[in-house]
Parts: sequence; C-alpha cells; structure tokens
Amino acid sequence: MLSDKLITLLTSFSKVELNRFRKFLMSPYLNDQPETLRLFEWISQQEQAYESLTKLQAWQALYPGRPFDDGHVRRLASELNQLGLRFLVAEAREADPISELLEMQKAMEAPVLKKHLAGVERQISRYFDDHEGQSTELFLAQFQMHQHIFARASRVVSTTGYIEKLAPADFYLECFYLTQKLKYFIAWMQYSGMRTTEKHVPLMQGFWEYLEQDRFKEVALIVVYKKVVQCFTDPDNETHFERLVEDLETYHFQMTEENLRECYHMAQNYCALKINRGRTDYYLIYFNLQKKLVELNMLLENGALSEGVFKNIITSGLSIGEFAWTETFINDYYPFLPSNIRENARTFNLANLYLHQKKYDKVIELLSNVEYSDLVYALGTKLMLLRTYYESDEQLALNSLMDSFRIFVRRNKLMSKSLKREYINFLTALSNISNAKSDKLKILTRLRLKVSENQHIILKKWLLEKINELEKK
Repeated sequence: MLSDKLITLLTSFSKVELNRFRKFLMSPYLNDQPETLRLFEWISQQEQAYESLTKLQAWQALYPGRPFDDGHVRRLASELNQLGLRFLVAEAREADPISELLEMQKAMEAPVLKKHLAGVERQISRYFDDHEGQSTELFLAQFQMHQHIFARASRVVSTTGYIEKLAPADFYLECFYLTQKLKYFIAWMQYSGMRTTEKHVPLMQGFWEYLEQDRFKEVALIVVYKKVVQCFTDPDNETHFERLVEDLETYHFQMTEENLRECYHMAQNYCALKINRGRTDYYLIYFNLQKKLVELNMLLENGALSEGVFKNIITSGLSIGEFAWTETFINDYYPFLPSNIRENARTFNLANLYLHQKKYDKVIELLSNVEYSDLVYALGTKLMLLRTYYESDEQLALNSLMDSFRIFVRRNKLMSKSLKREYINFLTALSNISNAKSDKLKILTRLRLKVSENQHIILKKWLLEKINELEKK
C-alpha cells in the first residue's frame, strides 16, 4: 500500500473537505512543497480503491522514467499526511471562532496595535452576547478573555480599574472549574452505579458549602448539576428529581444546547434507575423527557442523530403506547442517522411499531425478505418474525423459522456461548408453548415454572404472557 495513514485520512474526508484540502495545498504559504499537491491530485484521480494504490504506481506517475526510490515516496506520503492533519486543525479553528478571536487578542498586545486589539475585544464581547447560554467551554473562554486583559493590566499594578479586571477573570475561572468538577463527579457517580470501580473522583473539603455562596446561585449549570447530584446520592427522595425537571424548564434559556441536552440525558438516567428498580410509572416520565428534547429541536448533534438515541426514543414510545407519535418520529428522524445503517434502522423500527400495534401483515411484509448483515439487526428481526408468526397463528412459518434460526445461532461465530444459550433456551420454550397451543397439552404450569426459573433466556416476559394466555383459555 502507498501509505496506510495517508489513505485512511483521505478516505475520511467528504467531497467538500477534499476540495478545501486541495485549496489548502495550493497555497504557497501553507504548503511550500508542490510535489505533495501532485501526489494528492494523482490519488484523487484514481478510479481504483485508494487502499490498492502502491508506492511504485505513485512513483511512476509522478516521476516517469526515473529509477524507483522507495524512501522518497514514503517521505512524500508522510509530508502529505502531515499537511492533512494541519488542514484538519485549520478547519477545526474555523469552526470555533471564539478560539481564533482569543488567539488574535493574545497576538495583538503590542502597544502599536492598540486600536486593532480594541476591535478584536469588541468582537469577542459580541460573541458572548450572542451566546448567552452557560457552558464549561464558554466559562473557560470568558476566563481566557479576562485573563488576557488582566495580564496586560498586571504589568502596571497602578492601571486604572486593576481590581475590576482581576475580579471577572477569577469569577469565570471558578465557574469553569466548579462546573467541570461537578460534571466529572456526576459522570463518576453514574459509572460507579453500574460498574464496580476502585477509582474515585475526590472533592475538596468544604466543596458543597463553597457552592452555596450567593454569587453562584445565578450560575445555571451549577444549580442544575447540584440537583443532579442530589438525585443520584438520595434517589429515594423524588423531590430532588421534581426540582431538577423544574430547573431544566427555568434555566434552559441560560444554557447552551449541548449542555442542556446533556442535563436532560442525566435526568433520563435517573428515570432508567427507577425503571430498573421496578417503577414502571417512570416509563412515561422518561418518554416525556425525550419528547421535550424533540420539541426543543435538540436531538441532533452536528446535524446527525446517533442510532442509540433513535432506538431508545422509539422503545420508550412503544412501551407506553404512543404509537402515532412514534411513527411520525421514525419517519421524520431516520434521515439523520448514519447512512450505512439508515434504511436498516427505519425498516427494523417500523416493523417493531407494527408488531406492537398487532399489524402482523405489515411486519411480515417489511421483514420477510430482508437479510441484515449486522448481527444485532439480524437477531432482532428473527425474533420479531417469530413473535409475529406465533401471534398470527402461522404455525408452518413459525416451525420453519425456529428450525433455521436454531441452526443460525449454533453456527454463528460472532455470538458468545452465553448469548447462544439465551437464544436456544428461548427457541426451546417457544417450541414447547407452540406445541401446547396446538395440541392442548396440560403441561402449562410446569412450563411456566421452568421459564420463570431460567436465568438465561431472552424475552422471558413475553413468553410468560403467552403461557398465561393459554392457561386462561
């Protein structure tokens, strides 16, 4: 291969980024090595897969008739890769205007540039006026701005308004530290609640008392993060959660979209904690929190939606019977999923919706001719079809799919032994239930006991529901 690092980098670029990278390479100030541009142009023009390009091919294209020099090609590819990394840094800087403005503020401290500096600082102030929401990143940026101002004043302690320049720098530094510390502490609490860990996020003595100062009572992130901590340290006192939800409503205009989304996810984690403890009433609360994010148009991050968030919202909507809303959500938001799983996710989740609505013909229509390469989707699809065939009394189709599914599970090399056991146990239980259904065998009590005592079986709740239905008949 020509260069694994270079090819990996170039294939990660979009068409727009490739065009911008070309302009980057064409600038003599940014790139004083014309050969790297020639190499980039040659790679871009190749119709074959970039991964199959070789150093010899590149050499013959760039230097026809000259003896092959492996070291020269490797150096050239390495230099182009480094320019690609510099390009990514330049793109990131352009996407983060406040960082560039702060660098300009620092670079223009020479007395002769006093007027230029004043103009830059006006731009920085306008940026903060336009971004009124609070976030740890903005607190840090505000500290950096005031730190630059204070640093200039500190060279002459007698500067007019010296203390007025010191105080804001100190305040925003504290806001950044305290909110980031709370954020780390919450992350540690949630992690340690799910997994055993010897690591700890220590807090300084008197930390909570320090946060009670009046000057922090209007810092929305500190107020909300404190409520989150109370929710997870005293989960049985649901007043903390009620106040957290109220604070999210009260302060959401004072927080950036990213931090508000994050705080709603923290509230959802509390709901998940309650649901795992058997509080089924929190399904509705969990769903309403997700619905709120949709209403606030805050689900997308950089114009994209993660598959996990998409699936969680659908699952919670179906669990409380919000079928119409969920169908609208699927159709409205699946285009924002990663392109490689977009259609799979839409088909799978629509089928799941129709299964909950007992529209079995639509489930079969969607899934019967679909073969998923992704194991999770493949397993989920087969389970949905099995449930559909059972519910619609398609005994022949049910038996056929159970047989083929059992072979699929046993031969699959990606599934762990424990996961295979859970699926085989499910298929065995479903087969027994199906036979009891068709032959009216009086073994249901023993079958129900066997399923309920089995700790290694999937969809146990559904299996027990089917047994109970047969018992009532």
